[in-house]
Order: sequence, then C-alpha cells, then structure tokens
Amino acid sequence: MADIGKLALGVIWDGAMVRATDIRSSRPMAAQLLQGKTPAQVLHIVPLLFSVCGRAQGAAAQAALQAAQRQPWPEEAAQAERTIRCEAMQEHLWRMMLDWPRLLGTGPREQRFAAWHALLREVAAGRIGMEVFRSEFERDGLGMPTAAWRDMTNYSELRTWWRTADSLVAQLLSALDESDNSANGEIRLLPPWTAAEAQQACAGRWDAAFSARPHWEGAAAEAGAWTYYSADPMLHEAWRGSGSKVLARLLARVIDVVEMAGGRGAPRLDAASPAPGEGVAVVRTARGLLMHHVQLAAEKVASYAIVAPTEWNFHPSGAFAQDMRGLVANDRERLRRSAQLSALSLDPCVAYEIEVLDA
Repeated sequence: MADIGKLALGVIWDGAMVRATDIRSSRPMAAQLLQGKTPAQVLHIVPLLFSVCGRAQGAAAQAALQAAQRQPWPEEAAQAERTIRCEAMQEHLWRMMLDWPRLLGTGPREQRFAAWHALLREVAAGRIGMEVFRSEFERDGLGMPTAAWRDMTNYSELRTWWRTADSLVAQLLSALDESDNSANGEIRLLPPWTAAEAQQACAGRWDAAFSARPHWEGAAAEAGAWTYYSADPMLHEAWRGSGSKVLARLLARVIDVVEMAGGRGAPRLDAASPAPGEGVAVVRTARGLLMHHVQLAAEKVASYAIVAPTEWNFHPSGAFAQDMRGLVANDRERLRRSAQLSALSLDPCVAYEIEVLDA
C-alpha cells in the first residue's frame, strides 16, 4: 500500500486570538501513478492506493473509465451503489462510535461498532436487507423510529431530545452542545454536484495543482455531509439555533446515516462523458464529494485527476482555516481542543497533527 501521508495543522496564536494557520500536507497525489496505464491496470491499482473509502475510490475509477469509453452502465451498478452506501455508513459510524466519544469523553462503543460494521458488510453483500441495520440503529443509535426523529425540525425540540434521550447519538450531540464550539469564519459549502455539473465547474483544471488545492469560482469550499443536506429543515434549524459549525457537521452525518438506512437520498455514484475518451465520476462519500477525471488516448490513461474532500477542507484557505482564523482564545489547551473539534468534524482521510504555534 502506498504511503498516504499526513496533515500538519498549525494554528498561529498570539495569546488572545488565532492570527493565521499553517496547513501542510505530505499526502501524495496518487493519481499521477495512473498515467500511461491501461484501464484494467487502473482498476487493479486504485483500490490498493486508498485504505480509506477504497470501495468509493474503486467505483469512481470504474465509472469514470466506462464513461470515457462510452460503455453502457453495467448491470452491477445497483450493487456498486449499495456497497458505496454501506461503506459511507461504516465511516460515519466509525467517527460517531469511536472517535467522537473519545474526544468528548462519553466512552467509545467498540463492540457495538464492530457489530454494526459487520452487519453493514452483510447488507453490502446483499445477504440481508438494510432494514435489519435500521431497526438496530433506531433502537440503540437514536432511541426512536427514524421517521419520528426526522420530524423534529424545531431546534428546541431537537435539543430537548439530545438532553434527555438515552441513546448513542443523543449523548454525542449533548456533549458537543455543552462544549465551547461556536462558529467562526464564513461558510461556503461545495455544491453536491452531479458528474456533469462537476465537469462544467472544473473543466480545464483537471491537473495535479487543482487536485492538491481545489477551488470553486476562485475560492475554497467546504465538503462533507452538510453539503448534501444544506436545505434540510432539521439541519438548518440546528445550525441557526446553535451557531456551531461543528455540531451542524456532526448532525449532518447522523442525517446521512438515517437517510441511507431508509433507502432515501440522491444516488451516491454518478458519471458523465463530456467528450470521447474523457470521463468524469463523482461519489458522495462520508467525507464529501469525491471526483475522478480521466482522459484516455490510444487505450491508455493520458491524464488522471482525483479530487478528494480532504483537499477541499484542508486547503490553506479552506474550512479548517476559516474555523480557526480570528478565533478568540486566551488559553492554549482550550484552543487546541477547539482545533481538534474542528478537524474531527471535517474528518481528513489521513492522519493529522495539531500544533499551536506562537505568533
């Protein structure tokens, strides 16, 4: 497996306020390894390059290549969609049941996570239906039916639920609500593009520089589950009532799990071909929109670009930088915790280190 690199998240602080950020990535641009390869070689290599969201990456590569070759949508497309959904749900649950509880001090749920992870693996394989997982998540994750939970669009009602319900998700949101994580900086959400829309927005920029520092209309944008549900009444009211980006991002993840468990929401995988030999694929992963672009020539890859959510969110002017810059803080450890909350809410797909640097 290739070296996946890591992020160094420097927060430059003068003792009273965050003055700037210093975000550095050693994450390699893996797509460069695909140049000159045949489509068959690409399909073999891509899953080996990515330890996180490997199924989504593989599906994106296959869809982009098939689009470039003008091949019909395969019969196994429904299987790919189911697999992508289950992988995204597993990723969401990993954060909600292991990482967030450790950071918030509510205690990780390793056994329950392992059981649900295995259950979703069975769903992905088609051996059981999604309703089996949904029933368990309603009982232990939400403490109520998903339909009733989705009906809570009033922020006061939602807050009462997470303060009183004895369930995993309620405990997380309650603990986060009690933390000091008020909003800071602007919010600019990346549109949840279809493949054709992604091509229209990014045409002419599918190269290594764009993959490393993507931008939309000249500026960075935030990727993630929040972008999928930006118009959702529950999420809108929670964001307006709490003023917390971190809480909104975590709640968006929960909504995403609930919607996928109910078989709802937009397709997670889409592909398009703007011209012969050119293919674009997008996947709605747990972390945000993943984009693949391929250009074929003489039945080999002439160019390949992969634009991942991590590069959007941890762009030097991206969501993490916006969260931090101008943040008022007079205590180093409280500032470090705020940075940890922000980073985890944006969920990079590589390891990261946070360092508070003196201005």
